[in-house]
This record gives sequence, structure tokens and C-alpha cells, in this order.
Amino acid sequence: MTSTANPTANKNHLIKHLHLFTNHLFKILLGFIIVLPIIICVSYSLMTNEELMGTIGLRFLPKNPTFENYSWVMRTIPIGTYMKNTFIQCGIIIACQLAICSLAAYAFVFFEFPFSKLLFTIILATMMIPGDVVIITNYIQIQHWKLTDTHIGMALPYLVGGMGIFLLRQFYLTIPKELKDAAEIDGCSDMGYFFKVAVPLSVPALASLAIYEFIAIYNRYFWPLLVTNKDRMRTIQLGMAMLEGGEAGKTPHILAGASLCILPAILVFIVGQKYLVRGMTEGAIKG
Repeated sequence: MTSTANPTANKNHLIKHLHLFTNHLFKILLGFIIVLPIIICVSYSLMTNEELMGTIGLRFLPKNPTFENYSWVMRTIPIGTYMKNTFIQCGIIIACQLAICSLAAYAFVFFEFPFSKLLFTIILATMMIPGDVVIITNYIQIQHWKLTDTHIGMALPYLVGGMGIFLLRQFYLTIPKELKDAAEIDGCSDMGYFFKVAVPLSVPALASLAIYEFIAIYNRYFWPLLVTNKDRMRTIQLGMAMLEGGEAGKTPHILAGASLCILPAILVFIVGQKYLVRGMTEGAIKG
């Protein structure tokens, strides 16, 4: 009996370890495929144009690394100004999104008011409308208010979004209603419960929304192009376009600019990835 059980146990143990090995190997290969373009971008940005043009196949380490391409980028475009403008946009929009969307989601979950389901359905419907459909009407309105070439003009159409309300509403649905009833018995007001209980519990969802919005704002190109005419108001994506347009340089120059451009987004994602995953998964528990 024992001799029969041991081979079976050993076989199951081997299958388990083989499954784990295959799983980890797949994740490593997938991660390498995702990171490979970034590695190539940084590597080629450290090459001279002559070395890059003479490179056959992939080469991850340049023969004679040089930072001259990065110096060229900083001399050619005011990348510090563009980064500052981008971060200002991120700060304005993310702060407003977190404040407005969290309050709206809180109202949808914890208050009963007429046409709440209809209103939430309309908010969900706005998520189905491509941004490019309304971008011209937004521009006409911003121009009418004389807000072109201003930070508030760039941020105004994005201060609230259906995605944020939906994400936070789904998260608030996971909070037991009995918790609010107990807080009310103890004399806690609606806003007191919001700030003392709901907001602290929803930090993962708020962080995931902030990261999602940061990446969206950071990669935004057409809207800043439309509402800015002055160089001092441009964002980093417009600066990258300049490296390929009127201020065009050679391929290593463009890759150096791209390496500088993607660095903040990568750092934000690395720091906040655990909140991003938790916020998305915990909010999906209850619909």
C-alpha cells in the first residue's frame, strides 16, 4: 500500500513543480518581451548615429556609450518646461478627479435620490463616447472662454470622468451598509463617514484611479496640441513630436528623448502597481 502511494505522491509532486516552473518561465518570457523595446531604446540612445547605422541585428550594449544624444535633446527642446507643464496637468486633473469622482460615487452608493439609476446609466454611456468625437466642441468652448494657452483650459474637459465614478462606486459597494448604520448611531455625519471611513478604506481604488489618469494625461497629445500655441505651455508629448518634426535629429537623438520621456511613467507604475492591481480587483468583487 505504501509502495503504491509513494510513486503517486512523487508524481503529483513532480507535476506541481513542473507546473510552477512552466508558469514562472512563461511570466519571465512575457516580461522580457514587454521590457525588450525599452532596453533597445535606452541602448540605442547611447550609441552614435554611425554606430547605430552600422549595427546588424540586436545589440544591447553600445561599443562606446555616449550621453551626447541626451545633451542634444536638452539643448534642442526645453524638456524641463515640458515636463513641468505635464506634471502640473497631472496634478490638477488627478486632484479634481479624486475629489469629484469619490463624492459622486459615494452619493450613488449611500444615498437614495430620484433617477439615480438613470443618471448612473448616462454616466456609463459617456464612457462609450470616443474622446475625439467631442474634442472640437471642447476646443470651441475653451476658445470662447479665452482659456487657450492656460493650464485650466487644458485640464477643464478632464476634471471628471465616468471611469472614475464607476471604479469608485464598485469599490464602495463592497463596504457593508451596516458599517454606515453603526457610524450614524454613534453620531457620525454623512461627510464624517465619507472622510473617516470611506476614503481610508478606498485608498487602493483612489491610487489605481490616480495611476490610470496619470498615464492617460502623460500620453495625451492631440488635445494639448489643439489648445496650446505658445512654446512655454507645451507638454512632453509635443516636445517629443518636435524631435521628429521641425527640430528633427537623428535616430539616437529621438531615442534619447523617448528614454527621458518614458522614465517618469515607468517610475509611477513601478511604485503604484500594487495599488493598481488591488484597486481593480477589489472593486470587481461586487456589481
